[in-house]
Formats: sequence, C-alpha cells, structure tokens
Amino acid sequence: MSKIKKTAITILAAAGVLTAATSAIAGKQNGWILEYTYMSGGNLVGEQVVNQCTGAVFTTGQVTSNKVLRASEPCSYDMSDNR
Repeated sequence: MSKIKKTAITILAAAGVLTAATSAIAGKQNGWILEYTYMSGGNLVGEQVVNQCTGAVFTTGQVTSNKVLRASEPCSYDMSDNR
C-alpha cells in the first residue's frame, strides 16, 4: 500500500473517532435534569427526577396524572461556582 493511501486511511480513521466522540459529548450537553412534582388536589404527593445525562429516573411518593415540572438544568451546567 502506498504511503499516500496509508496516510489517507489514518486521517479518515482519526476523523471517524473524533466525530464519534463529538457526538457523544453533544448528546450529553443537549440533555437535561428535570424535576417534577405529582399533585393531588392542592397537595404534593410525589416527586420525580429524570436525569437525561445518565438515563436515571428517581420517583418517590404517589404517582398521579397531575405531573408538574418544577425545575430543570442542562447536563452541561457548571456547578463549580455555586455557593
């Protein structure tokens, strides 16, 4: 195989790896951490956190059809300055 072909294959392989890594990072940055509350009448009866960054879902209390989004933050949020 010629040196030009080897160089071209190496460059294309590196570009493929870089594209895959960039896609994974972009997917994480586009995700959110969503915090919901479940209501019954005027009472809070349950809570749920949907972490789209990791795919984890945590639910406590009673689940009802009245689900209210209370807070959200992007996966890329930098918490290092929080005091």
